[in-house]
Amino acid sequence: MSDDLVVTTPERVSFDYQLAGPGSRFLAQLIDFPLQVVALAASVLLGLGVGALTGNGLLAEVLGVIFGFLTIWGYYPVIETLWGGQTLGKHIFGLRVVGDRGEPINWVQALLRNLVRLVDFMPGLYGIGLVVLFLNGRGKRLGDLAAGTVVVREKGGVSLTRLVALSELGEQRHQGVAPGGAELSPQERTAVRQLDPELRAFLEAYAVRRPRLEEWRRAQLAQRAAPALGRLLPDLTAASGPQAALDRLADLVAADAG
Repeated sequence: MSDDLVVTTPERVSFDYQLAGPGSRFLAQLIDFPLQVVALAASVLLGLGVGALTGNGLLAEVLGVIFGFLTIWGYYPVIETLWGGQTLGKHIFGLRVVGDRGEPINWVQALLRNLVRLVDFMPGLYGIGLVVLFLNGRGKRLGDLAAGTVVVREKGGVSLTRLVALSELGEQRHQGVAPGGAELSPQERTAVRQLDPELRAFLEAYAVRRPRLEEWRRAQLAQRAAPALGRLLPDLTAASGPQAALDRLADLVAADAG
């Protein structure tokens, strides 16, 4: 099973998520399952209490069954929908359910992946779910396959250094100056404005997201764009490589956008 889920945006910038392994998902279940049992007991007692207040034993049993059913089947869908793909267990272990494109899940996905949980659990202790998870190689049990979701590990928060970098980039774009203080020459500005729309969108997205990208990811993107970079900045690409050319073009596009 691959450890990463790679998502490519419409601007052709790639981001990766680390897939959650069965171990961390099981540990999250060890927290969520007791909570579900407590919620189930509370809901059944609530139903019985309402029935007892009315003096109707049949009503008490019916309400207990109804509230218990809603708790069993509603616990995960409701919490994952309201908490952006997390439950308490997932939150503690840094896990989150997202869509196949890395987008937040909606209530339909949350409901569908948890309705299929009953099949995943068979014949016990998520037997089918674990087999499917390992066989498909994408960290998905049947519920995830049906709902178009995947469980990923969340990365750490944004550091102060990255926030400062983003702030500086925004200020430089506002002033129309390429990061590093270099002003655009008329020739450079003309060249940037004549860029292919798709390549320009890629460069704009890269310029904004560059402080959040790891170095190896930036190098990977530069290699993918190397042919275009070589045509646009042949001297710089030949002398310093595609990474330098990509960073220079991103600086120029960022300054021109200001």
